[in-house]
Amino acid sequence: MNYHILKYISKAQICVAAVLAATAAMLIANTFFGPIFYTNSTASAPRGIYLAVPGQLSYGDYAIVASPVSIPDIHIQQGDLLLKKAAAFPDDTYEMTANRLAVNGRVYPVYHLPYLPTQPAGSYTVPEGTILFVNDPVISLDSRYFGPIPQANIKKKVMLLINYDAIRVYF
Repeated sequence: MNYHILKYISKAQICVAAVLAATAAMLIANTFFGPIFYTNSTASAPRGIYLAVPGQLSYGDYAIVASPVSIPDIHIQQGDLLLKKAAAFPDDTYEMTANRLAVNGRVYPVYHLPYLPTQPAGSYTVPEGTILFVNDPVISLDSRYFGPIPQANIKKKVMLLINYDAIRVYF
């Protein structure tokens, strides 16, 4: 290799080349595999950049899901992509009351606002072909309001790559 050329290449040029190569790789991956990075800036799940990963969902995994309904008052359209945490799978049971959802030993509050869908009180089993998604924050729009979400609405399993809140403490 002609190493004397390397002494004329600056660190800035190397950085620009690396950024261009990474951008090209992401565009190629996006073309063949669809989006592989997703961002979340809402308080309903950890804020940050998520990476699409292969594999089946397990309890506690995050997924990108398409909203099963429209909620015009908060500008959610059916099919909008949401970041949700898997809480229950087919044949798991859960209980809805007027003010809470209980599933797998966890209890989540339910708020009654005029524009939010509601689920009737009762004990339920997650049906085949659906998953119950519930995020930890109490302000999340999830299965507390939608009920189980069809597996056809699941777009990608994702994992948190860069946590905005964790790096914020350094700046």
